[in-house]
Amino acid sequence: MVRKVSTPSSITFEESDKNGTLMRNIFENLEEIPDKETTPEQTSTKKYKSSSRDSIKKPDEEIDLHGKTRDEAIKIVQKFVFDCYQKNLRSALIITGKGHNSAKKGPVLKREVKLWLERNGETYITDFYEAPPRFGGSGAIWLNFR
Repeated sequence: MVRKVSTPSSITFEESDKNGTLMRNIFENLEEIPDKETTPEQTSTKKYKSSSRDSIKKPDEEIDLHGKTRDEAIKIVQKFVFDCYQKNLRSALIITGKGHNSAKKGPVLKREVKLWLERNGETYITDFYEAPPRFGGSGAIWLNFR
């Protein structure tokens, strides 16, 4: 069994008026004492680049066509696109759903809405495409207006 043997420290502290004056000068000249409870993120002024996820803004307007028939959906889309264009919006989202309840036919509303946009949307929109994943992905269509 090994036993630790401590040796007395050779450091000595001397109390003097000089040390007291020095400490007072240090603390009197401090404007603010840092809070040791503050995390580096709270004190940092460095700007970090945001992720690409943050750079995609929410659409200015959106509609959800879940549960609508083909004819209802097309009427709603016509009015929606025209209204968004009239309001000078930059972008909009049409949620069509992924077509999981359409059996073998696939996503009926998505197909019909895209067809309508291709045929009639040129006056109002510059382009349209599958929405980014956080806004519905393949179950939604993103529109950019003129």
